[in-house]
Amino acid sequence: MPRRKLIRQNDLPYHVITRTNNRTWFEIPVSEVWDICKEALLYALKKVDVTLHSYVLMSNHYHMLITTPEANIDRFMMFFNLRLSQLISKKSGVINQKFSNRYKWSIVEDHNYLMNVYRYIYQNPVRANITKDCYSYPYSSLHFSKLEVKLFNYRPHINYHEEKSWFEERFGSDFEDTIRQGLNRERFKPSNSSSSFHLSILNRSFK
Repeated sequence: MPRRKLIRQNDLPYHVITRTNNRTWFEIPVSEVWDICKEALLYALKKVDVTLHSYVLMSNHYHMLITTPEANIDRFMMFFNLRLSQLISKKSGVINQKFSNRYKWSIVEDHNYLMNVYRYIYQNPVRANITKDCYSYPYSSLHFSKLEVKLFNYRPHINYHEEKSWFEERFGSDFEDTIRQGLNRERFKPSNSSSSFHLSILNRSFK
C-alpha cells in the first residue's frame, strides 16, 4: 500500500503515532526508554523548532501531538526517530530494535475535536489496563518538570489539573472507535457511519 502524501503546514497540530518494527516490546525497561525519549526530544528540538503539546510512551509505541511552525514535520520526525532508534539500540545491544519510519499522522483542525484527541492520547495506558487514571501513568508529558516544560517547548491547549474530571472521563468503546477512525484520516474527523449521539459528544463545546 503506497504511503499517503505528507501534508506540510505550520498552523494546526499533528497527532503522530510511531510503533516499533513488528510492534515488538522494547528490550529495556520502559523507564529507561522514557529517559531516552526525552534525550531524543532535546536532540531533535535543537535541529527543528516544534511545539510539543502532548507525549505518551507505551510499551511498543508512542503518541505525540505537535505543531510545526516551520511546516517541516518530516524533518523533525526524521531527527527524533533516528536518534531514538540509535539510543535504544546502543542501550539494549539489539541492533534491529528501532521505530518504524512509517509514522502515522493526522492533522487536527477543530478545537472541540482537539480536546478529545488529548483525552484519547493520555488515556492510552488506561485503556490498556496499565493504570487507573491518566496521571498515575509516569511516562507522559503530564509529568514533565518545570525545567522540562521549558526545554521541550511544551505548550498544551488544556490544563489537566483544572479540567481533571473531564479529562479522566471515559466513554464506551464505540466512541473510542470513532476517535480512532478519525485519527486514521489525513485531517481528523469522525467516520460518516458514526451515530448522531457520538458526534454530539465529539463536537460538544469545551468550556
